[in-house]
Amino acid sequence: MKQDFTLEIHSDNNFSVLNRIVNILNRRRVRIKRLLAHENDDDFSRGVAVILLFASEDMMEKVKHQLEKLIEVEHAVYYAGNGQYCELSARHTEQSA
Repeated sequence: MKQDFTLEIHSDNNFSVLNRIVNILNRRRVRIKRLLAHENDDDFSRGVAVILLFASEDMMEKVKHQLEKLIEVEHAVYYAGNGQYCELSARHTEQSA
């Protein structure tokens, strides 16, 4: 059964890494509802993306493992529901402001 999931991805801030992340989601036909991405203030070579997705639980597990295979991605974590998206996006927005 499909539902909302919040996906948090910590990765290197390299050229086209966000494009590769979105391509993985598109190939799996996962619907992106919202996306927030920024570089870390402390280390400009690192970045974070917080994405609100509409998918099933097993699809999220497959996407997580596929994203972690990318060289630039340090780790990816997903949470059920959209409440976590609001908390994470607010926290990351405060850090970057």
